[in-house]
Amino acid sequence: MSQSTVSVKTYAFTLIGLLALTLLTSLLALVDLGNFSFIAGVAIAAVKASLIACFFMHALYEMKLIRVIMAGGMIWFLIMISLTLGDYLTRGWMPYPGK
Repeated sequence: MSQSTVSVKTYAFTLIGLLALTLLTSLLALVDLGNFSFIAGVAIAAVKASLIACFFMHALYEMKLIRVIMAGGMIWFLIMISLTLGDYLTRGWMPYPGK
């Protein structure tokens, strides 16, 4: 199995990107954007997580089987989040007995 070497420059740019996104997240907390604040925060967190997975965990340089397993994990995570969100959003649809 061949090991790919990642340059220090790539690590430095990734670190700078993560620090910039962390600063953006902190600044986003100071601004009231209504419902968009949550969406922006989750989008920034997703970008940060993908940077960490791609560069620090070397997901870009792995075999295709590892990429398929990671994609399957991500799909499973999205399924579980959608089921949880579906349960949470539909709780008020049914009237409670006795009320």
